[in-house]
Amino acid sequence: MGIELFREAFQQTTSRGVFFDNASMGPVAPCVTEAMNACMKLRQTMPMKYYRFAEEVFSSCKSLLAELMGASPEEIAFTESVTYGINSAAGSLPLQAGDNIILCNREFSSNVYPWMQLERVKGIEVRIVPHQGGGLTTELLERYADERTRAVSVSSVEFGDGFKTDLEAVGAWCRAHQAYLVVDCAQSLGVMPMDVKKYQIDVMAGLSSKWLLGPFATGILYVRKDLIPELIPPFVGADSMKTFVDSTNYPFDLKEDASRFEGSLPNAPGIAGLRASLLLMKQIGFDEIHKAAWNVSGYLIEELRKLPVELVPCTERDSTRSTIVSFPPSKIEETYATLRQNNKGRSGSGCVRAKGLSEIADACLEIYSKYEAVE
Repeated sequence: MGIELFREAFQQTTSRGVFFDNASMGPVAPCVTEAMNACMKLRQTMPMKYYRFAEEVFSSCKSLLAELMGASPEEIAFTESVTYGINSAAGSLPLQAGDNIILCNREFSSNVYPWMQLERVKGIEVRIVPHQGGGLTTELLERYADERTRAVSVSSVEFGDGFKTDLEAVGAWCRAHQAYLVVDCAQSLGVMPMDVKKYQIDVMAGLSSKWLLGPFATGILYVRKDLIPELIPPFVGADSMKTFVDSTNYPFDLKEDASRFEGSLPNAPGIAGLRASLLLMKQIGFDEIHKAAWNVSGYLIEELRKLPVELVPCTERDSTRSTIVSFPPSKIEETYATLRQNNKGRSGSGCVRAKGLSEIADACLEIYSKYEAVE
């Protein structure tokens, strides 16, 4: 019943086939649009009530996010994007010149440029290490880390091939080596289980517009509670402070929770939309969504293996695959032709991006199957 309710909420998106573009941009249910419109309508008609409404939306949305990721509401802040969140981590962690941070060479740019900036302004060494099977592993950490490794920044799921990082193992390694663990959860939060305590994550950045099925320009930042007092955000403003700031009084007293990273009033319409999506997901069941997405992606992998197409290596094992199903870029043309020949796909816009292949750079793979449900 729950998953059927989910399908019903997205009929406008899925009426012509299965939607496969979440890794780029998730669809939004009508309740998301309605919540955002209601927020703006309130500002238009009763602007003085807007701030009180916004505070209630922020509080309840943080509670839902905390439930989803195994955190507490005071450990969550709203940002603009993953880029903003990673910049917040890079700019506030107590790193010194000569320290190094380890990244994988499969990371999205949002998890690379903030550290490169820190390298230039603070003398931090950024070690971008070659991937192992599609992503970062503890074996790579053992090989490339040393006594000056102070942080590891990694995606929970790599955007390019869908490699699932073993966050539990990486988190344990970081704790044993006194290194901070920073996580980009853009490609997993909402569609795969997340437990920030179990994985011993220090800072995590996410966003609304992919697997959380919410609006753009609405980011999420998690900061471990006992780490917050040590961090001074690189961007601060009135909303970072405990005391109300007027035009002649400027006490610098940072809030004691993660909202110190919210320098100004967050994007209330966007957060209202995110809350609506989270309420829908909770009604269906976060675990039910995780299970259904895992089963459906597994079904897709099984069916594709019956065709003469090649998948990326991480899809071969449950320990490294996610809900993203990818093809090797070098084989994308023949893969596309095979799917067309077998009447499994058609071109559209948005999903499959292969560098240097202009004719299908914006191809969208839509699998038309008779699949009804995976138990």
